[in-house]
Amino acid sequence: MLTKCSKILIPNEREFMLGRNIKTLRKKNNLTQSNLADSLAVSRQAVCMWERGERTPKISVLTKIANTFEITIDHIVNSELSSRDGKLKKKGAKNGRA
Repeated sequence: MLTKCSKILIPNEREFMLGRNIKTLRKKNNLTQSNLADSLAVSRQAVCMWERGERTPKISVLTKIANTFEITIDHIVNSELSSRDGKLKKKGAKNGRA
């Protein structure tokens, strides 16, 4: 939820971290906002708003993000990700194995 401060909406810490984590995963895997949006069946603007902490993805979309990057939802939402986290799932991989 965004908090109001002097007529400016500021994302709370969890929304900011979630957005930063989505951006980290996207960039680590050399994806543009449009690439990620297409793979999740959402708009590029939605991805942009998540990354800025203005909105949060629905749980169904968080599940797709987690599956795409082979990472848990809990890790995306509650951890500060490093550049080592979240490898893009290889096409044709079954059961998380390449």
